[in-house]
Amino acid sequence: MNLRVFYLYQINDFCLDLYQQYPYRLYRILKDTYYTSKYHQQYAISSYEQVTNKFNRQFLHDFVKWHYKLDLYYHYKNSTHTISSNREYSNLLVSSYSLKIKSNLSYPSFFDSINDYNDSIFVCDFDNQDYFWLSKVIHKGKNVVKE
Repeated sequence: MNLRVFYLYQINDFCLDLYQQYPYRLYRILKDTYYTSKYHQQYAISSYEQVTNKFNRQFLHDFVKWHYKLDLYYHYKNSTHTISSNREYSNLLVSSYSLKIKSNLSYPSFFDSINDYNDSIFVCDFDNQDYFWLSKVIHKGKNVVKE
């Protein structure tokens, strides 16, 4: 099974306005932070904190659990949210700094609930050099091919 790994960041209001039209610039900042060596880690943390807001971990855990409470394919264990069906296998890991989704789909189900949580989410797939504003994909949602 080929899994894509998405990192989701909550962008602060100032940078949301600044990078809304120039997402590649935001992607470069986050990519540089992601690939920073330990030697430059302090600089990377500073850059990261200037563009993002922290996630409220407990609230987000509760929010996702509530959103999927009736979904038979949803499981929650050890701070990991999982959707496992014949069509989709996705894991959501929540930290204060980012969300990490591993999925066999290009459009995991967790995208919908996370966009309901906050509409200033920027998504990066560093392995595939893919990036986008989650709210823009959601609003085009009916035009997006879901596998």
